[in-house]
Amino acid sequence: MSARLFIASTPMVALACAGAARAQPGRSRLVLIEDFDLAGQLEDLLRAWRDNPFEAILRLPGRHTERELGAPDSGHGLRYFLYRARVKRSLRHRTLQAIAGLDADLRPDEVWLANDRKPETQLALHLASERAGRPVGRYLDDGLYSYLGDVRQRPVTRRLDAFTKRLAYGRWWQRAAHAGTTRWIAEAWLAFPGEGTPYPPARRRHLPPDWFDNPAMCRLALLAARRFGLRRRELARVGLVLVLPHSNQLRANPDLPARLRARIDRARSEGQQVAVKYHPREHGADPAGLLEGGVALKLPPLLPLELLLPLLPDGSVLLGEGSTALLAARWLRPDLTVLDLGLSRHGYAARARDLFARHGIVSELGEPGAGGGGP
Repeated sequence: MSARLFIASTPMVALACAGAARAQPGRSRLVLIEDFDLAGQLEDLLRAWRDNPFEAILRLPGRHTERELGAPDSGHGLRYFLYRARVKRSLRHRTLQAIAGLDADLRPDEVWLANDRKPETQLALHLASERAGRPVGRYLDDGLYSYLGDVRQRPVTRRLDAFTKRLAYGRWWQRAAHAGTTRWIAEAWLAFPGEGTPYPPARRRHLPPDWFDNPAMCRLALLAARRFGLRRRELARVGLVLVLPHSNQLRANPDLPARLRARIDRARSEGQQVAVKYHPREHGADPAGLLEGGVALKLPPLLPLELLLPLLPDGSVLLGEGSTALLAARWLRPDLTVLDLGLSRHGYAARARDLFARHGIVSELGEPGAGGGGP
């Protein structure tokens, strides 16, 4: 019987892991790396799901844990790098021990993941591949990062990070400029395998939408909605969903809230319910002032959009800023109209819009040169 280890550091990848595990016979275990605020709640949700395919779920510290210990999200220079390294080091020893113990116990034949650049994931890949005598990694689509890469890390920081990790972990650690390209990856499972990516064509596999679109996943979505206090009948009349970026971008576009309110008024005049989903790291209750007077339904910010998608009525309009969530919505719900706010035309955002355009996601409200974008 095959044994598979799944490692996820985002909600979307956790759902992909669940879909892959349910689609294939054998033993499966899941590691959730706490890189996002929802990790603990997602673990509880998966455990309570009657279709849960994992015989065990292990949650390990990640970026969210680091923030709780005082590590900053951003910065620059040697002082910033050393401070983050010190916080990471305080957590890394036990996470690597946990991965090694899990490998020895499960002895996985395959390791499924989306981020093969973290020491935890690389150790899991290294141990399993060494034992098998061949690459055993299965890369799962990670949204925009799979197609555009990660351009956020500064070159100096990247070189310092690579030097430090090689000293700390030895020859098995490998730097990869693009996720899914380390030497342990045997297959890349992609939603859009025809897109230009660094993955060799012979290793590309089409990620089946039915791993996500099935009754079991719908039951998980309903369970998540109940856990977050959202009733399905509240979504039955929704015709427009606004998926908003952080208010930093809203403040950079001072006329945007007014245009969004006009979009809400238009939808309401057509008899549609409007739902608003703010960014998961948003602290204010209504930073754009879109919920005044009860004109829109507020969706739980921490509830992943991928778990909301099965509950949206056919033909709804999804309007958001260039993100992985929009790309996932276009792939998983082709019946929806997916529109991009178009807050930026520069750099990463411009590349994302080129990708969106190839898949039928067009801009609606944005103006060239405003704001900024990212995955």
